[in-house]
Amino acid sequence: MTISAATPLIALEVAVLDTETTGLDVRQDRIVQLGAIRMRGAELLPDPPFDRIVNPGIPIPPVASRVHGLTDADVAPHPAFPAILPELLHWLGDAVVVGHSIHFDLAVLRHEARRHNLPWREPRVLDVGFLAAGLDRGLVDTSLDGLALGLGVAVEGRHTAWGDAQATARIYAALLPRLQAAGIRTLGEAETLSRRATDLIARQERAGWFDRAAGGGRPDYALAAMRAGGQRATDSFLYRTRLGDVMSSPVIAVPETATVHEAAQLMHARGIGSVFVETGDGHGIVTERDMLRAIAEGGAEAAPITRFMSRPVLSAPADTFLYRALGLMARRHLRYLGVTEGGRLAGIFTLRTLLRERALATLAVGDEIAAATGAADLARVQAALPGLAAGLLADGLEARAVAAIIAAENRAMTARAAELAEAELFQEGGGPPPADYALLVLGSGGRGESLLAPDQDNALVIADDYAGDLDAAEDWFTRLATRVNEMLDQAGIPLCKGGVMARNRPWRRRLSEWRTQLAEWARRPEPAAMLNLDIFYDFTLAHAPSAGGAALAEALREAATETARGAPALLRAMGEIAGGHTAPLGLFGRIRRDEAGRVDLKSGALLPITAGARVIALRHGVTALSTPQRLRQAAERAGRGETDAALLADVHGFLLRLLLAQQIADLEAGITPGNRVELARLSRQDQDHLKDALGRIETMREMLRDLLQGV
Repeated sequence: MTISAATPLIALEVAVLDTETTGLDVRQDRIVQLGAIRMRGAELLPDPPFDRIVNPGIPIPPVASRVHGLTDADVAPHPAFPAILPELLHWLGDAVVVGHSIHFDLAVLRHEARRHNLPWREPRVLDVGFLAAGLDRGLVDTSLDGLALGLGVAVEGRHTAWGDAQATARIYAALLPRLQAAGIRTLGEAETLSRRATDLIARQERAGWFDRAAGGGRPDYALAAMRAGGQRATDSFLYRTRLGDVMSSPVIAVPETATVHEAAQLMHARGIGSVFVETGDGHGIVTERDMLRAIAEGGAEAAPITRFMSRPVLSAPADTFLYRALGLMARRHLRYLGVTEGGRLAGIFTLRTLLRERALATLAVGDEIAAATGAADLARVQAALPGLAAGLLADGLEARAVAAIIAAENRAMTARAAELAEAELFQEGGGPPPADYALLVLGSGGRGESLLAPDQDNALVIADDYAGDLDAAEDWFTRLATRVNEMLDQAGIPLCKGGVMARNRPWRRRLSEWRTQLAEWARRPEPAAMLNLDIFYDFTLAHAPSAGGAALAEALREAATETARGAPALLRAMGEIAGGHTAPLGLFGRIRRDEAGRVDLKSGALLPITAGARVIALRHGVTALSTPQRLRQAAERAGRGETDAALLADVHGFLLRLLLAQQIADLEAGITPGNRVELARLSRQDQDHLKDALGRIETMREMLRDLLQGV
């Protein structure tokens, strides 16, 4: 896994390192012992630890021996530093180095390397003292013993490199949940937090523990992110193309009564390498390889084709992105994949050797989600998204398509979290799902417009025949939702601050309860409920373990659309809120910025467009979820020219690009990504375009007024 600032701490591989030395002068003293241990997140890895005694080549002062217990006689038979360093560097690899007062250890290692004219590479580091001080600005004692005492961590083998490395590893593991609770989830955010320990940093700088040889100022993270993305040469075709775009249709099939000979004749006549077999309860598939097997058996031409078919036919929905389909096919060793629309087989996607080799060589995110066994695996996928987004933007893919990729991955992660939670409940004796259900993703994730500052917006719809108590903590669906939300939070998709999550009872309902809630929203469209309503109406299915669950999601969609169309007061209330957002433009059309020189592009720019498009779509019965589709289809149904709709769709895509680029830059800089863009980073052309785009927000209000007339 490539480590970047966006790598979640839960999935971060680190090497916890400690040294013992002949003294405290980093320029003159030498190393006598090295100890290191590997971790991923809070778990120790089974890799053999690094535990070495080093002959320093100089006498060990008695005062140092009294601390670590090593004498000249103890170190004499052991190798000198030049023999140890290559082994250490190989063992460390690309791992982030964690330690206590780690800059001391690195300074000694650095000077030892220079003394012996050996190559040295400066690793990325986290200091547990810095992290603790960043979390608690009033913390006085940041010593190893003080931190261990405060965190309830046992310390054994004190003042030996191996013992101190173990103690530091326990402290680091104890800090991780505290960091997560404080919103510090990624390596970059932890590095930024560490910079708050200004007193510690100042003391260590005065002691000469930091390497200032490189010099230079702060890097341009945005440029670095885009350049790194471009160097990955991401094949954007795989990320903008869906199965429905490339599938072969209609379905070519033979009845289950057909013979091998008849199926072979059809394949030859159509020039195809496979054919479906229609059975009473679905489909099977026969491929060229199956035909070769039939020929090899001899005399099988008259045999029923069902003897050689494979079933069930593995398939994926038509809106599946090609990169995800290829990942599934690679994992299952498939050459053919069925494509479904509305749950019915609609076509087939075939994988030729050239395409397969080309595709699998360029995948940045494949089918890792399907193989995930827990939050740490999901976190690694989440960590790959910023780099993937940077590469796709640098490759020229428009921001809306990149946002759709991010949304698809987040939905897939939500679905996998549900599968894992189901398995856990089953293993604990809870059994399979006690009723049909569907897990929905709401908000921007439902629209397919997710960026890199995610949070959870999800809900459950459950069959009406479920007799359990959804208010009870021990209820099967309550437990499922709680585990899903917790797992996603650990994986880097934080809990929703507004509480829009399935673990909360208002977002965990039977279908009839949802219909009642829709009627209540329509009857009493109070402002307090409008935000939740906006998020809800963008829902899409993320996971349904049965066809009945998928039908529940579709029934809820129909009920929601019908309720909105028949509720003029509701549409007016939603329209007033959408039209109430004002663009951040001040006197003479200047862009208003905050004290940090940033402008909020969500509340004053994206929200008027997305919320307005939602209302207009509901008014005209448009079921599309993406903002551009809603705008264009609603304009067409209203008999209005599409010029304004196309213009607003372009503005929407432009705003997404600015936000994505800023979020990539912030993640690389260790800043929690948000919805504010730093104007100074924008080119003069983008600043001019932004000013023009913000001025177009009034067009959205005009469309709202026009298309809601008579409501």
